[in-house]
Amino acid sequence: MRGLLWWRREDRLAGSDHLGLAVGRAAPACAGSGRGGASELGHYDQRWELPGFLAVCALALLASRWPVVGGVGVVVVLLVWSVVLRLAGVAVPSAAGGLGAAEVVAVLAVIVAVVRRSARSTAAGLVGLLLLSCLLVGVLRPEHPGAPQDLGWSGILPVAAILAGWYLRVRDARQAREMRAVVVAAQLQERVALARELHDVVAHHIGGMVVQAQAAQAVAVPDPGAAARVLPVIERAGGDALSAMQRMVAMLQDVDGEPATPTTDLLADLRAATATSAGATPVRLAVDLAEPVPAVVATTVLRLVQESVTNARRYAVGAREITATVRAGDGTVRVQVRDEGRHTDQPRRSGGGGYGLVGMRERVHLLGGRFEAGRVPGAGWQVLADMPLRAE
Repeated sequence: MRGLLWWRREDRLAGSDHLGLAVGRAAPACAGSGRGGASELGHYDQRWELPGFLAVCALALLASRWPVVGGVGVVVVLLVWSVVLRLAGVAVPSAAGGLGAAEVVAVLAVIVAVVRRSARSTAAGLVGLLLLSCLLVGVLRPEHPGAPQDLGWSGILPVAAILAGWYLRVRDARQAREMRAVVVAAQLQERVALARELHDVVAHHIGGMVVQAQAAQAVAVPDPGAAARVLPVIERAGGDALSAMQRMVAMLQDVDGEPATPTTDLLADLRAATATSAGATPVRLAVDLAEPVPAVVATTVLRLVQESVTNARRYAVGAREITATVRAGDGTVRVQVRDEGRHTDQPRRSGGGGYGLVGMRERVHLLGGRFEAGRVPGAGWQVLADMPLRAE
């Protein structure tokens, strides 16, 4: 019996020696196994957990408002903190790929925010940078002695975060379009009310002018001085009517919230008119002004581009991009706006800005130009206008 117990004791000792030898051999070779690159086991110190976790979580909250700043900050903090932990030889508990549970949640939240709120190219680059930094964290940080094996689901989490961010991005764009439609409908109702008010105000002033003119005619022969005193009253009434009309027309034109106001810089005006807001179809603008464009022609060019882009964004279903081209040379200026979306059968005779196809055609013809608008072969819609730079 004692011999058997002795054998068991020796077997345990031999097993311990073999285990220690295996761990000693595995530690230097850990760069090619395990977590994908941690080269040594570190000692655990609870005091080292909190600073990095707090910094990453704070930046994740920041990313909900400023995704690019928060995302870059998370990358920097993860890498710097991993280097610090490696130099100190300290290991912290790992949930996936060397990251703690709080860090995993923070990185996923940042990925969702970046995909949801950033431009597509920016989101793609920043998400790639975040994932690369997570891989480097697994290489740099010492491995915690009790760290679990990296599970397969840790690679699925970033994909799930990207899909969640994309879903929220699409939902936000849809809600923005719906809200925009509600606002436009309310603005159109306001236009009707303003038009009625304009009629009442102008009718009131003109009615007063007619009465004053009739009175002046009645007293012109017996009392010319009295008739002369009525003329300033008529003048003031006319001025008041004109001012009221100008104010009302300005409000009526403000249907789209921020109409393009022509300045002396046509290029800047075109860039402002084609600027892309959240959820709107992007516009690729190409401008070549080899000759100066007169102010009256520049105003028409700006209105054409603005109205055409508005129509394309409103009616071109599935359009990924709108192309707007303005070229001035050889005594003419050409405006071309085209998209490749599927267009509804809703009429375009009047646009949101009050011009529509009829208004655009009239503007171009008044300048002696040529105007065309319609579907193009395949899919899409095109507006094309040629106008002389100088009156013939």
